[in-house]
Amino acid sequence: MGRHDFFSKFAPRPTRLRFAVSRVAALVLVLVVLVWVAFSIIFAPPPAAEELEAIPLVADPQHPAATQAVNMITVHVVGAVKKPGVYELAEGSRIIDAINKAGGMSKKAAPELLNLAAKLTDGQQIILPGASSSSPAEATKAPGAGAKISLNHADEQTLMTLPGIGPALAKRIIDFRTKNGPFTSVEQLDAVSGIGPVLLGELTELVVP
Repeated sequence: MGRHDFFSKFAPRPTRLRFAVSRVAALVLVLVVLVWVAFSIIFAPPPAAEELEAIPLVADPQHPAATQAVNMITVHVVGAVKKPGVYELAEGSRIIDAINKAGGMSKKAAPELLNLAAKLTDGQQIILPGASSSSPAEATKAPGAGAKISLNHADEQTLMTLPGIGPALAKRIIDFRTKNGPFTSVEQLDAVSGIGPVLLGELTELVVP
């Protein structure tokens, strides 16, 4: 009896034994999971090359950051406009855009004397002519009718009635006044390519600004 009581006293109880076995089993399970994860990371095959290709970004036109920066130009708008001044416009704008930026045309504007569709350049001065007291018909009469031709009002056909002025020179005169504004003197014709001192002398008595 004494020996049986001795072993019974120091023998582990069933409840403690089951708890110890459960803890060991849980630890073993955790270790197995960790080992499996480690092996999966180490020995996992690299992703296919197709998966590593970068996806091209498509610019969203509605998002300001996605659009390309617009270059600006500065122009000086004067003449028959409501708000003459210096304005900034996007590169590629037309003369009509500059006039609208300056408040639009005044009541005395003569837009038919300016090429409103011409593109603007940085630093350009746009002079919108105003209606003169004389009618365009009077100002564009041929020299034979006793009236001088207006360099600022005459069209290409009328300019071609002048001596030495053909289609090419007539177009250059119109392009010059479109780009630089109305003529302020007859002598400015000397700045038009193809008109030299001799031809200028012949035209002096036949034209007015």
